[in-house]
Amino acid sequence: MIYVLYGQPGSGKTTLGKMLAKHILTPFVIDGDEFRSMFENHDYGRAGREKNIRNANAVATYLNKLHKSVVLEDVIMTLVNPYEYLRGELKRDNEGQVVEILLTSDRDLRKEHHVEDFEVGNPHYIIGTNQEAEDTWGQLKGLLKI
Repeated sequence: MIYVLYGQPGSGKTTLGKMLAKHILTPFVIDGDEFRSMFENHDYGRAGREKNIRNANAVATYLNKLHKSVVLEDVIMTLVNPYEYLRGELKRDNEGQVVEILLTSDRDLRKEHHVEDFEVGNPHYIIGTNQEAEDTWGQLKGLLKI
């Protein structure tokens, strides 16, 4: 299974992704900021974001397909991931194996990196993250029934 936690910068994707990884015992967390750093992609324009998401999608798909043939853990993606068509590509490549979770926040964190053309799409779940991380984590566990 691939869990996609997406939303604007500062919405709690990395924090919740790490909590989820610890809970389901998977080492596979693809974090947008870490991924950008690893591939030295510092382009926050549309082309740079698309390249980062496509690279992350390819790694997640690879790990998910390995999961079917050997005992591997689930994959968690924590990226802004603002474009619906790229999330759609991931779902098509991993049919029935992707859970989309949109995180939203009213906090003013990292507003300088917010994406103007962010496409919400049709996620499985939407979670507001204005409260403490532990409260949001409890909500996520309840929605995923884990």
